Amino acid sequence: MANQLQKLVADKKDMVETVMEVFEQGAEVVASIAGDLFPVFSIAAPIVKLALDNVESKEAEYMKEQFQKVRQRLEVISEEIQRINDEIKKSGVDAAYFSVEENITNQFRKYMDILNAKPKFREVKKKLFLEHFAKTGGEKNLNTLFSAVTGDNFSGESVLEITLNYEEKSRRAMEDFCARMKKLFCVGLIALLGHAALKEYGDEEELLKDWGEKMKTVQKKMNAVIEDCILSFPKQAELDSRRLVRDRPELTNQQLADAIVEKLKKKYDWVGWSVRVFRSPTGLFNKKKEFHCPTGKSRFQVAAADDKLNIVVSYSSSPEPVDKNRIQQLIHAQKKLLLVDTAEFLFGELPGSCVVHTVKISKDLACSTSFSDELHYWEEHKNFYVCVHSA
Repeated sequence: MANQLQKLVADKKDMVETVMEVFEQGAEVVASIAGDLFPVFSIAAPIVKLALDNVESKEAEYMKEQFQKVRQRLEVISEEIQRINDEIKKSGVDAAYFSVEENITNQFRKYMDILNAKPKFREVKKKLFLEHFAKTGGEKNLNTLFSAVTGDNFSGESVLEITLNYEEKSRRAMEDFCARMKKLFCVGLIALLGHAALKEYGDEEELLKDWGEKMKTVQKKMNAVIEDCILSFPKQAELDSRRLVRDRPELTNQQLADAIVEKLKKKYDWVGWSVRVFRSPTGLFNKKKEFHCPTGKSRFQVAAADDKLNIVVSYSSSPEPVDKNRIQQLIHAQKKLLLVDTAEFLFGELPGSCVVHTVKISKDLACSTSFSDELHYWEEHKNFYVCVHSA
């Protein structure tokens, strides 16, 4: 029997190594489908059986170390996670949810005590673990956590949805929260399967199957909220920009352009941003003339209380280098350099999908960008500036 268990643990070592490598790569990967934790918790039962049979093996020792690493990562609670937890408390989610994390981590700690104990103390540690597991609600904690994530509870609201709204669809904050939830499930399932092995009910396979399916449901829910953050970023970025413009009326045009770029690149760090800020010209003669011409889909204009203030934000989530020589050739090839014609001509002639924005030169015209130099064109031509980047 011990040989069979050793072989099972040894066979799963590669899978566990792969999962632990995923853990090292941070929240984005752990929160995604790549962070499948199934191999880690599926070896909890054989590991504890080997420990109680006093069978030592380097594979079992390695697995024990990996379990410990998962727990250590749970102990790091960022200020942001703390704020999210405070927000969830306000929402009226099942009160049992808040004792779940403590119960699960303590159950896991007691499970690890068996593995870490000297052989002569293992039976005592086993007894303490079984008592503690029963006293703290057993599998009920994992079921409460599952209900909170899926929204299948009396409030009908998922902690993922609460976090999504609180974080205003911030992808990185959602990934951090989802990664933490998955690690909590992982240590909870290690303790649950360890408990099943010690009780010798013979239901480990059934539990693995049941929780394997439940974790697929959890992953689906997590994928949906993260996908929402990714797909809805233009709309959310416009709301974020509008709020910043409203709250910072004292900023100069350049300061405002810089502040918007800083805000957006921090929250949407997988997207490139470009912002132009300028005032509408005054005077009867100027009003009849076009003073800017934006083209392309990947852009929005930010409404401001001052209706003379124009703020145009454009972006790309998969930026490509722009051919600056080609842009200049096309501009110089025109017989007459006109602001609107130039924008439309470039937009029609440049390959691929792009954003072109021409803006009349004025003393308060400001531009700021998070694109690197080879991805963004911003040059003066005659009496207007030309902005180009891929969409």
